[in-house]
Amino acid sequence: LKNAVNDTIRMDVYFQLGLFYNEINPDSSLYYLDQTVPIAQKLKLKINEAWALNDKAYMLYKIGNYPRSLESFLQVLKIAENPASEKTAWNLSKDRTPRKERFDVLGFTHLDMGHLYGATGNTDKQISKYFTAINLAESVPDTMLLALANMNLGNVYLSLNKLDSALIFEQRASDLFSKLSFDKRKYEGYTLTIIGNIYQQKGNFKLARDAYLNGIKANTEQNNLTSLEGSYIALSELYETLQKPDSSLFYALKGLENAKIIGQPEYIARAYKRLSDVYNSQQNRDSTLKYLQLFSVLHDSLNNVERHNLLDYQNIGFDEQIRLQKLEEEKIQTQARNRTYILLAGLTFFMLIAFLLYRNNKNKQKANKILQEQKEEIQTTLEQLEATQSQLIQAEKMASLGELTAGIAHEIQNPLNFVNNFSELNKELIDELKEELAIGNKQSANEIADDIKENETKINYHGKRAESIVKGMLMHSRSSSGQKEPTDINALCDEYLRLSYHGFHAKDKAFNADFKLVADESLPKIEVVPQDIGRVLLNLINNAFYAAPLPPEGGFKDPNYIHKPTVIVKTSYLPPSGGTRGACIITVSDNGPGIPSSIKDKIFQPFFTTKPTGSGTGLGLSLSYDIIKAHGGTISVESAENSGTEFIITIPAKS
Repeated sequence: LKNAVNDTIRMDVYFQLGLFYNEINPDSSLYYLDQTVPIAQKLKLKINEAWALNDKAYMLYKIGNYPRSLESFLQVLKIAENPASEKTAWNLSKDRTPRKERFDVLGFTHLDMGHLYGATGNTDKQISKYFTAINLAESVPDTMLLALANMNLGNVYLSLNKLDSALIFEQRASDLFSKLSFDKRKYEGYTLTIIGNIYQQKGNFKLARDAYLNGIKANTEQNNLTSLEGSYIALSELYETLQKPDSSLFYALKGLENAKIIGQPEYIARAYKRLSDVYNSQQNRDSTLKYLQLFSVLHDSLNNVERHNLLDYQNIGFDEQIRLQKLEEEKIQTQARNRTYILLAGLTFFMLIAFLLYRNNKNKQKANKILQEQKEEIQTTLEQLEATQSQLIQAEKMASLGELTAGIAHEIQNPLNFVNNFSELNKELIDELKEELAIGNKQSANEIADDIKENETKINYHGKRAESIVKGMLMHSRSSSGQKEPTDINALCDEYLRLSYHGFHAKDKAFNADFKLVADESLPKIEVVPQDIGRVLLNLINNAFYAAPLPPEGGFKDPNYIHKPTVIVKTSYLPPSGGTRGACIITVSDNGPGIPSSIKDKIFQPFFTTKPTGSGTGLGLSLSYDIIKAHGGTISVESAENSGTEFIITIPAKS
């Protein structure tokens, strides 16, 4: 550092030192990362600043400072979600582009934020962040990030006792680690240890032991001491379950030996506790008591920081109590002086009180009368608002029906054209049939009759197609019965995707967009109210077709860029696992300008709309949210400015 020729070299060295101490000395790691950030800010190297802030946030999470950790993570997201940050990328390898580097730091930030949400008990957000990290890793691509995200996701599912899902993700992580170069396989042993934990919970002790031993081997090769200690402790617990006390004791002692090399108290405490449990199972009371006492002392010392924080809080509270007590004493003195003055003016005081009571009584009567009038006005206004709300909801439904009409007209025209054409053709064939019969040519007559029969079959097919389209429109337009029935979600998505597109095209002949349905053929029929789910699909798809052609804020930077609006509807099936029921997942995505983060939390609120005045009621997404919630499902949105929008619907497979 003293011999660094410039600030960029000094910044890079500080950053590498922060990474080096990442797992072994959190305080040193934080110190060097804190030195990195201001240099990156001074040099305006936003990507480097983002990497340093992310690692700093991770270390703050590791030491339990969750508020500061979240604050740093949010700073990273602000940088990494802005494409302009790519302009300041520095010191990239040949296979890295500024865009890949930005997406990479964004992916690792979502991964590490998942750890933070898990530590604070928000499992749903933790899982969501890991899946976001997987999506970003696949887009970069980054095998290391993908392996870590799958590894952590499997560990979460293990904690939720979803063992099958946990095993799938951990095996996927293990396969990904095997594809990496040796220097990037640091957490391969940790993944194998988690796989061992899964097999142990499943009761497959042989596979659990094999996984633990392979984990020990991998951790030893990588010199990953923290993961190695965990492998030893897990194997000790397994041998205790298998009633092999000697092996259990051997690996518990190995765990303690390794923990002392690491030097971090929490690992040593865990090893002491394991040895205490081993000796207790062997009824060795002296050794049990020895290691239990060592564990207790170390455990108490680990809680010193928390107790100091509590003491500081109590001291602050004590100082505040003293200040309030002084204020109370001053207040009492002031009241004493006031009472003296009041006693001296006793008669005047009581007369004043009497006058005030009389005036207050009059004012109270007047106020009660006003309040009663206001109550009646508010009640009338509330009834009017409820009536207006009902009218607006019906208007929203009728608006969606109107938007369907143009699409249905286009869809129904094709089968009607076929019916008309084949009907005309049959008239000509019947005339030919009569002529052939008149001259006695039975063979030719039979061939013509076969053609007529075939045409009638086609007329019947296209007639039923038109009938199904009309039935769909009637089903959409009439009030929902509320009865759930087995429904082909793929067919429902296909129909409303095409109807929505043709509706837009009918209103604007210049409208053009790509659209496709990516259907999961394994998706079974789902118990839903088809009319209600149809309204949800139509609303989301209409919004997607509305947003897809819109330019980003400020327009496209490249004047020669040709934007192709695209809407994709995707279905998938999440089968039952670990005692949980399956689910149908529907995503509707577009490549429009996205939803600004400032309004993302408002889009499901009634009457909120970003469309121009008169173009929407603002009830579509609110109604959609209520419908999906009534089905026991969820609807969420993933969007970033200038990066498109994706709505995700999850509906339980069984009610």
